[in-house]
Amino acid sequence: MSTDRTTRFSRISRLYHLFTAILRSRNAFDVAIKLIPPFAKRGFAWPVAILMHCAVRPLHRPPAAYRVLVIQKAIFNEDILQVFATWDEIQTYGIGRAAIKAMALAYLPPTVCDDATYVTADRDIEAAKLRYRQFCSRVWRRLQRLRHYDAVITANWSYWAERELTTALEQLGTPFLVLHKEGIKPPERSKLLRTMFVSTRGRFGGRRILVYQEDEREHQLAGGISRPDQIRIVGMPRLDRIHNWRLQAARGEVPVRATRPTLLFLAFLPNNFLPSYSGVASDLAWNELCCGSYKAVVDLARRSPEVDVLIRPRGYELPDVQRLLNYHAPLPTNLRVAVDGEVLPLIQASWVICGHNTTALLESVAAGKPVVVPRFAEAIDPRYSGYIVDVGQAAEYATSVDDLLARLDCHCSIPAEIPECLSQSAQAALAKWTGNADGRSSERVRAALLDEIRET
Repeated sequence: MSTDRTTRFSRISRLYHLFTAILRSRNAFDVAIKLIPPFAKRGFAWPVAILMHCAVRPLHRPPAAYRVLVIQKAIFNEDILQVFATWDEIQTYGIGRAAIKAMALAYLPPTVCDDATYVTADRDIEAAKLRYRQFCSRVWRRLQRLRHYDAVITANWSYWAERELTTALEQLGTPFLVLHKEGIKPPERSKLLRTMFVSTRGRFGGRRILVYQEDEREHQLAGGISRPDQIRIVGMPRLDRIHNWRLQAARGEVPVRATRPTLLFLAFLPNNFLPSYSGVASDLAWNELCCGSYKAVVDLARRSPEVDVLIRPRGYELPDVQRLLNYHAPLPTNLRVAVDGEVLPLIQASWVICGHNTTALLESVAAGKPVVVPRFAEAIDPRYSGYIVDVGQAAEYATSVDDLLARLDCHCSIPAEIPECLSQSAQAALAKWTGNADGRSSERVRAALLDEIRET
C-alpha cells in the first residue's frame, strides 16, 4: 500500500473510532443528526458515511446472504416488522428518516423541503438537487464499504429527502424500493392527489413500488408517478398478524377481548380525507358528523361507567382531538385518550370499534370485530360520497347520533363472537382496500424483494 493511501486509511480509521466512541452514548442517533449537517455542507463524504453507519441499527440479523437497509417511518415499521421478523433469508437494518433529512438539508433550500413542493423550474434549485445527488453517491459508496447493503426500502415514493438518494442509488446499481404505506384513497381524493402530483411531486426514480392494492396501482399510473413495470401489488403486510390473531382467538388460543366492555373510537377531524386535508381551499367539512360522533361516544361513557371508552387519534391530531373532546367537558373518568403505542392491542381488547375513513377500521374488520361507522349528516350528502372509504356490508352504519349511541351500547352489552372465517363482504372490503384478504401479504413482499436483489 502506498504511503498516501496508508495515511488516508489511517485518518479514516481515526475518524471512525472517534465517531463510534461518541455514538456509543445512549443518544447516539441524536448525536449523529447534529453532526451530519456541518460535515455534509463541506462535502465531507467519509465523516457523513461513518455517522450514517453509526446511526444504523440492526432490526433482524439471521445468518443471511443479503442485507436490506430500511428507512424507518411510523406504521411502515409495523409492515416491515411483519415481513422480516421471522424470515431468515435477509438481514435488515434500520435508519431513521431524520438522518436522511439532516443530510438533505445541507444542500436543498427550504422551498423544496416538503413532499408537496419538490418540483420546481428554478435552475439554481435544480443545480442544488444535482449537487445533493452527487454527494449521496459519494456517501453511499463509502457506506457500502462499512457494511454492504443489497437494497434500500422506504415507505413512500415522494418523500423529499429521499428523492435524490433514490436516483443516486439506482445509478450505482443498488435497488431502491418503496413499500407504499399510503394506499387508502377514496376516489375523489385520488383524483385530487393525481392532479397535484403532476405539478408538485414529479415521477418516481427508483426500481420498484410495492403497493397494497389495485386502486393504488391505478392511482399511481394515472398520476404519472411511475411506469406499469415499476409497480407490483403485494397487499398490506401488517394485516397478516391480524388474520393470524383472529384465527387464534376463534380457536380459544388467545384472549378474545378485554374483561371490561371496551369501545375503541378511532378519532377523526373535520377535514378527514377532504380537499382541505391536502391544503386545497374547500367548503367541505365533516363538522356535523364529527360533532355528532364525539357526542355519542362521550354520552356512552357517561351513561355506562362500566364501559371503558378509548379515543385513538394519530399523534399529530392530538391537539385538535382534545379540543373536540373539550366541548363535552368535564369528561367521565372511564374515557381516556390512547395516543401511544400500536393500535392492534387496542383492537384486540375492544368489544366494538367505531370510526370513519381510517385504515384501522379495515384492521378491525380483519380482526373479526364489530365495526360501526357513522353515516349521517355530511356522510349522506352526495357531494361527500367520493371522499368516503366505503367498506360495504363489512360494517354497520349508524343513521343518527342516537342510532350510533344505541349500536355502540348494544355491542358493549353483548359481546360478539370472533369468526374463524370472515364473511364474503369482509373479504371483499379487505381485498379492495388492503389487498390482503388471505393473510399472505408478507410472502408476496418477500418474493418481490428477493426478485429485485437476485436480478441485480
